[in-house]
This record gives sequence, C-alpha cells and structure tokens, in this order.
Amino acid sequence: MLLGSCGGSADKNAATTTRASGPGAGKPPITIGTKNFPEAYLLGQLYTQALRAKGFTVNLKTDIGATELIYRALTSKSLDMYPDYTGVIDAVIGNDQTNPRSASETYRNAQRAVAPENIVLLDRAPFTDRDAIAVKPELATRYKLESVEDLARVPAAVTVGGPPEFRTREQGMVGLDKEYGLTNLRFRPYRIGEQYEQLDKGRIDAADVFTTDGQLSRGGYVVLKDPKGLFGFQNGVPLVRKDVVDREGQAFVTTVNAVSALLTTTEMRRMNAAMTLASRSPAGVAEEFLRNHHLI
Repeated sequence: MLLGSCGGSADKNAATTTRASGPGAGKPPITIGTKNFPEAYLLGQLYTQALRAKGFTVNLKTDIGATELIYRALTSKSLDMYPDYTGVIDAVIGNDQTNPRSASETYRNAQRAVAPENIVLLDRAPFTDRDAIAVKPELATRYKLESVEDLARVPAAVTVGGPPEFRTREQGMVGLDKEYGLTNLRFRPYRIGEQYEQLDKGRIDAADVFTTDGQLSRGGYVVLKDPKGLFGFQNGVPLVRKDVVDREGQAFVTTVNAVSALLTTTEMRRMNAAMTLASRSPAGVAEEFLRNHHLI
C-alpha cells in the first residue's frame, strides 16, 4: 500500500531474471527500493544486478521518494533494502542537529539511528555525495563568492533552487540560516536534476547540488566551500532490515559489500555523467561497471 501510494515503479527486468544456481538460489525474494534521482536509480541497478548474478531473486522498485518516505517503506516491510547516505540517515532519521567530526562518527551515528527499528547498515561505500551550493561563474566573480558564507555579500535576495525537502532540513535552508546567518535566501523547489537548467537559464541564483552530479563534470559552475561542515559526511550505504539479513545469509551481505567497496567518488561522478549527459540508462551503466569488475 505504501509503495503504491508513492509512485514506485517496478524494474522492467522482472524478478525472474536470475540464475538457476548460485548462493542465492532458493532464497526468498528481495525487494530493493530507490529514491527519486538518477544516482539512486544507478545504485539500485548495481545492487540488483550483482545479487541476481549470484542467484538471488530481486524485485527493484524505483523512484519512491526522499528519505522520509522510503524509510517508512522499509520499516513497514514494503521494502527489504534501499541505498541512502550516512549523513542523511543521521540527520533525518536520527534527528541529529550536530555536525559529526568524521565519516566514521557519522556512520556510527547512522547505525544507532536505525537500530531501534531492527534496521542494519551494511558497509559504507568510499564515495561521498554531499549537498553543496553551486552558482554560475558570473555571479561568483561579481560578488567574490568562494564559500557559502560569502552569499551574505549579495545585496539582493538570493534565490536557491533544490529538491522540496531541502527547504526544511537542517542540512539545507534551516542550517544555512542557523549556521551561516544567511537571511537573504529565498527557496524554490524543483525535482532533482532540474535545478541545473533553472540555474543555466538565470531563473535562480544558486542551486543545491550533489557533489557526484555528472553535470558538474562539464564545468560552468562554481561549487561554494562549506567551511562550517554544514553538509557533513555523506557516504553511500545500503539499509537492510535485520530479518532480511538473517534469512538471506552471508552471501547476500558479501555481494552487496563487494559492490559498495568499488564505488569511489570518481567512479560515481563518471557513471552519473554517462546517464545525465550521454543519456545512457542506469541499467546499462551499472551492467558495464559490474562486468568490468567481474561481479556479473
């Protein structure tokens, strides 16, 4: 019911796309969900295809929504697993309003945040995908913008575009006000990815972006520094219900962790660029990556 209400779509490669043999053969089906932007679709495909190659039966539900929504799907058992980010888990699920000092501390905080609901985090990936504020070079030059706090120099209101949840998050507009004292910001919501077009067309002055976005690889944007660490540490990490880990076994955990271990920031930005700039499908990009690393 929850998945039906939030627009999750099933992967066209149905769960029957499995191997007859392998450590996952005969195990109960696994339902993996993703959030609602290209990198999430890619992560879903990476984990799904690697697990299917080991004989696991996997259903993939994409485009479910932000953390607040997809986490409810996980805890209600509509999903068995989904990929998210350590800092988001800590801040949004754990309601932690502090800034952890390291990636390890953030991971431990995230583990504690989900443990009461019998959710476990598997290994965190090397890549980190933080929020960041990007502006066009012309605006950066005019007002000498190098870091987020420099936005206070802009004499008029600064319109920031980003996903709707950015408006109310501590690691978003709330934190930009509290940590940096930026009272001159105005917010406009856009679907993730659309903020680049709006910035290019001058409809907004700044955009909330992700540091692994493929669009950043083409240049044309100035990503402002975050000296107070508002946007924290955001390593990719899969969340799985504990009962799923118990029933699927060690081969499931080993397979998922093997994929995560290969996901560096460089690789993620390259794969994101293949999707957003070269219009390749998440499934095709994931398959190529997994074949090159002998995981399928």
